[in-house]
Amino acid sequence: MRRSIALIVVAGLALGGCGTTTTQALTVKWMNAANQDSGYHALHSDISKTVRYLRAPSSTQAELHTLCSVLNLEIHGANDHLPTPDTQATELLAKGYDTLATATTQCDEAATNPAKRAVAIENFSKGFGDLYFGMVRLYRVLGRTGTPN
Repeated sequence: MRRSIALIVVAGLALGGCGTTTTQALTVKWMNAANQDSGYHALHSDISKTVRYLRAPSSTQAELHTLCSVLNLEIHGANDHLPTPDTQATELLAKGYDTLATATTQCDEAATNPAKRAVAIENFSKGFGDLYFGMVRLYRVLGRTGTPN
């Protein structure tokens, strides 16, 4: 009887580990499926370009509308991949995407108004900051050294 119970306990412990997947392994899978590294770098590049146009007084409403509309679609596409396997990363990324989406709307509505352009620029900066820290968190979960560039 004792031997049977011991075998059941050992079998249970052995089988219990079979279905376990680490947060790190789930995050690797999520990062690949979401194409997160290249998506992050593409967003960084597109946000930088949009901010350059917002800072240039000669930028037209049509140029800003095009840039901001495309960027808005890109941000919503990235947001669609949430949640990540890590709650903290998800919260940071979601906050960043939300602020960036607000910034794209402000950008589109700014036209030639310098004050409105400044508000959009500020929100692009805040939103990207949260995105950056979300990526840093993902890097930590993955055991990567360094930071996203």
